[in-house]
Amino acid sequence: MTMDIIMDKINESILYILYEIGVKPSDFIEVYKKNNDDISKTINFFIQNYNFTNQKFNLNDLKDKKIKYCGVDVSRKLIEIAKEKYQTEDTDFQKISSSSILPFPENFFNKIFSISVFHHFPQNYAKKMARELYRITKPKGIIIISVWNLWQKRYLKYLLCPKCILKKIFQISEYKNFSFKDIIIPFKNNQGEIFNRYHRVFTKRDLKKIFEKAGFKIEKIFVLNKKNIVLIGKKQ
Repeated sequence: MTMDIIMDKINESILYILYEIGVKPSDFIEVYKKNNDDISKTINFFIQNYNFTNQKFNLNDLKDKKIKYCGVDVSRKLIEIAKEKYQTEDTDFQKISSSSILPFPENFFNKIFSISVFHHFPQNYAKKMARELYRITKPKGIIIISVWNLWQKRYLKYLLCPKCILKKIFQISEYKNFSFKDIIIPFKNNQGEIFNRYHRVFTKRDLKKIFEKAGFKIEKIFVLNKKNIVLIGKKQ
C-alpha cells in the first residue's frame, strides 16, 4: 500500500474511537493492576481516556498507584477533551501525527496500552507501529494490546462476501491493495450518515507474530468477552 492510502485509512478509522470500544473498562483495569507492579510512566496509545470517559472510567480508579500518564491521539478534539477532564501534574496529553514514528525517546515507558486501535492498521503499518512501541518501552516493560475479534458472525459477512473477495482478487475500486483479511465495515454516525471504515481481521496467531517479531515476549494472549483479542507482552 502507498503511504497516502495508509494515511487515509488511519484518519478514517481513528474516528471510530469516539463511539465505542466494545469492552468494559473494569476488565482492563484488572488486567492493568495484575501487570502493574512497578510504574513510573504509562502511555495510552491513541487516546482511550475519551472512550473510558463515556463508560464512566476515571484515572482516579488507579489512584493507589503512582502513575505518570501520557495519552496520545491523532485527533485534536480528543486531546482537548482529555485535557479538560484529566489534566494534572502527572498527566500529559499530546496530539501526534499519523507517522509510524512516535515523539518519545527509547526505553521511556513502563506500560503501554493500545485499546481497539491496531485493527484499523494495514498489516505492514501495524508491524512498523509494533516495532515503534518496542523502541519506546523500557526493558521489562509491559504492553497491553487489544483488537476487535472480527471472527464474530456479524463481521464475517464482510470477510466472506463473494463480491468483496472478487474485488480483492482483481484489485477493484476501494479494494485496491487489499489482501484477504482487509475488510470494509459500514458504520452509522450520530447524524444517521453511513460511511465505510477499514479494518484488519486479526487472529491470535497474527497478533502474536507481529509483536514477537517486534521483539516482545508474549506473556498471554486471549479472547475477552468474545469481542476482543487481548495480548500482553513484555520487553526483555
